[in-house]
Amino acid sequence: MRNSPTREEALSTHVGPALPDTAYQPITQRPTRKRYIVMTFIGLLAFLTYFDRVFISWVGEYLERDLKITDQQMGFVLGTFWFAYALFEIPGGWLADRYGAKKALSRIVIAWSVFTALSGSATGYMSLLFYRFMFGVGEAGAYPAMARVQSKWLPVQSRAWFGGVLWALSRWGGAFSPVVFGYLMDFFISSRFKSFVTHIGLTHLANMPEWRLVFWTAGLFGLIWVAFFLPWFKDEPAEKKSVNEAELNLIKAGRQARDEGGKHMDWKILGQLFTSRSMWIVAGIGLLVSYCFSFWVSWLPKYLKAVQGLDLKQNKWLGALPMLFMGISCLVTGRISDWFVRRTGRKFFGRALLPVTGLFCSAAALIAIQHAHTPKQAIVLLCVAAFCVDMNQSCHWANIVDIGGRYAAMAFGFMNMIGNIGNSIAPPINERLFNGYGWNALFTVNAIILCSATIFWFFNDPNKRFYDERSIPDILPDKTSA
Repeated sequence: MRNSPTREEALSTHVGPALPDTAYQPITQRPTRKRYIVMTFIGLLAFLTYFDRVFISWVGEYLERDLKITDQQMGFVLGTFWFAYALFEIPGGWLADRYGAKKALSRIVIAWSVFTALSGSATGYMSLLFYRFMFGVGEAGAYPAMARVQSKWLPVQSRAWFGGVLWALSRWGGAFSPVVFGYLMDFFISSRFKSFVTHIGLTHLANMPEWRLVFWTAGLFGLIWVAFFLPWFKDEPAEKKSVNEAELNLIKAGRQARDEGGKHMDWKILGQLFTSRSMWIVAGIGLLVSYCFSFWVSWLPKYLKAVQGLDLKQNKWLGALPMLFMGISCLVTGRISDWFVRRTGRKFFGRALLPVTGLFCSAAALIAIQHAHTPKQAIVLLCVAAFCVDMNQSCHWANIVDIGGRYAAMAFGFMNMIGNIGNSIAPPINERLFNGYGWNALFTVNAIILCSATIFWFFNDPNKRFYDERSIPDILPDKTSA
């Protein structure tokens, strides 16, 4: 669609005095900014995913006390979410590629919100284990669907930057979990709340354990997100009437037509997903780094309390600091990676340099934590280790989108399935390590694993799709195709 007539068309239709040459210059259309609204939705969702995942580790002491759960059982509760999440990642990614991110994300958020709330109704170990398993099933596919949104709504040159923003917000969701959890607990404990619910006839809420109310409240957050997202979002930018042609052209900039496309796939693509060398390399990185990441979202509160003697009720922000630094790392490294790729055109170094450096430095900080003499030293080293480990994250995200092409959601689903096996086995293994051999053993094992993860980056090729393009089914190009 042209925004203004050509000079010849203007001359042929104009009646009256001659117009100056400037009258025939096309008007430059400024791109609309609807892609930023889309990314705001996805950023808020990333925040909620980790908020809901992480705050159970901060409520752990209440669960163990009220539901009579042991450390070992708590390790299985924490791990079962990641197991279910890994198991259903590929189906979740397929759902997004087949039916679009709008339907997929709405289903995902409603399901995980319901089981987050139900976790607050657990009566013992088995019911809590079941609800957390179903929470993992519900949330599976969230990030593959977000990857599809990114591949549709963002220019290629912004992938690592947005990946950094996305992972920063997810980390900050985890970081703010202890803070929000603490304030919600204080609110539900307060006489003001108890007087209010008693006054309106909900006396049973006044006598309810506060941690249950926190779970129920967390479940509401996701339902509110869906209520705004579902009527506004469109899977394709061209389907959104308020997106003008200039923004569509900006989104398509640098994109190859072979990476656009349909919602259909055949079994050959799924077979290539499982046999691709590139996919197993990125999955290997995800597996090892996810194993180590598990500590931050499972046993960090116990370490701070048991080893460093910190009262987390009085020091809510201390528990938040490591994941705050993770978020900052995602923002910084995503920006640097995109800048390097734009300036040099060398995706291999642009994607690999920062992760390799960061993983080695994180391993060094974990070793150093074993020699910390004060809580302050331990917190500083934890923040360094957290910042450095997430130098991997935004580059890894952009790398998967590069390799996944038109099947970015499926590619991320595969990687996340393998990666979250690490998350699922880590909590019970780490529980055995710190209870059987001490916390130093846990940190040493994690440091060795992080160093091992760097090896995979040297064999990564972000320029090669995981699928053979000759085997792609004939698909009519989307309206956004270049």
